[in-house]
Amino acid sequence: MHTHNTLKRVYPYILILSLIFVYQSCQQSKARPHKEEKFKAERVNNNFPDFGRMLSPADFVNQYPGEKVFKLKQDYPLVMPDESKIPDFFKIPFDDDESWMDYINAVRDYCFEGMIDVDFVAQDSEVREWFHMPWMHWGPQGSEGFHGLAKEAEISPYQLTPNQKNAHQTYALGFYNEFAGYTLAQMWKDVDNPDPNATQKPEGFPVGTVIYKLLFTDADENEVDYLVNPMTWKAYVTPTWNDGLDTGRVVKDMHLIQMDVMIRDPRADKYGTGWVFGTFCYNGKLNNGKTGSFRAENLVPVGIQFGNDEQDTTNFINPYPPTETIINPNLKETKINPNKEELPPQHLGWGGRLDGPVDLNNASCMSCHSTAEYPQAAALVPAEAFEGIRNKEGNLVKLTNTEAAAFKKYFTNIRCATPYSEGTTSCDFSLQVSLALGYFTEWKNQNVEGYWYKEYERTPVPMHRSGEIKESVGEALNK
Repeated sequence: MHTHNTLKRVYPYILILSLIFVYQSCQQSKARPHKEEKFKAERVNNNFPDFGRMLSPADFVNQYPGEKVFKLKQDYPLVMPDESKIPDFFKIPFDDDESWMDYINAVRDYCFEGMIDVDFVAQDSEVREWFHMPWMHWGPQGSEGFHGLAKEAEISPYQLTPNQKNAHQTYALGFYNEFAGYTLAQMWKDVDNPDPNATQKPEGFPVGTVIYKLLFTDADENEVDYLVNPMTWKAYVTPTWNDGLDTGRVVKDMHLIQMDVMIRDPRADKYGTGWVFGTFCYNGKLNNGKTGSFRAENLVPVGIQFGNDEQDTTNFINPYPPTETIINPNLKETKINPNKEELPPQHLGWGGRLDGPVDLNNASCMSCHSTAEYPQAAALVPAEAFEGIRNKEGNLVKLTNTEAAAFKKYFTNIRCATPYSEGTTSCDFSLQVSLALGYFTEWKNQNVEGYWYKEYERTPVPMHRSGEIKESVGEALNK
């Protein structure tokens, strides 16, 4: 009886508290919408393969229980994002000696926000949406199934450090923000007929576009001292870079070494490009207790580039191995990090232009990406960039054919969404767009057993950075 009376007295208060709790929950739900509501937009409904190379499902489940496989984020938005989503760092000057570092670090923070704590799984981000490029699964260099990494450049011996005596390989994954995702929607909304004109004037990636790429290598701290305390992903890769289809793939630990960013910033229009590029190098010596994906914060700026400094013809190449970062003070459109305490020695590009540790020392970030076109008629690095004086180790120290028309064009400023070669379509500085369109065409040719006349207007050049003309992906597959 006593208990019953107590409940009778307490019950109204319990009811009131419950109603308050329900009300507050509803208000919080309104204040913090579910991810599905927050990112609600009209979408393309693509179903491209998520990856191209992987262990069999049975082997994967048995050998890697609890692991997840990569899922391509391909529900691109058909509606242009609102201007309110343009990143805040667009207010920071990028071409000022005093503030460019603030700009590029803010870009890194923008890319990491909501992604670093979910191990860069795009589908799990609750801050902003990031998308992946389709068709990176195709061909011998096709993406693998653990993290979607696609095969990229070879790292030559001594390219990174004096102790790096062996060649190594790199694999990479790119991410595209909502503005870039809108362009991918325009290109790929018809899955059978992608539109190359989506990245060419009057179209092109819109202002606000941010693209970043994480690059991993199978080199480790035994040869590259700054890869200590690595951020490591498992990946299904070739044993070495030179191994082809006949060799098969193996599961390897791959270590983060570089991050590249490109930003469609309208303030770069006055430099004749419209784009800002940035590169970061991993330095695990700065780890200070970080674990897992948070070790990505060990990426430090190498520099920033928003033009090719056409006026500067300073002709030098910092040979491998790099023992110091040689900064060219004459460059106006490249800014390099002078902090020797945080940035490991870098070889940089021709004349000291911006280049990352796994990139070649006779090019630059912007010159290489400016060649992105469909079909890929231009070499990523012209032959003249391999003609020069070499040291006793065989590494270039100075070029001898820099007056050649092809070489001079390579270091001119090409406007965004403008074709590099006559008769091609611009991929607006995105080499992954060029690769994806090329891979799609090869796949379609094989499946319909025919060709299209536009493929013969220009002869595509395979995307190799060694200066050699090698067989096409299609030729490799047909062997």
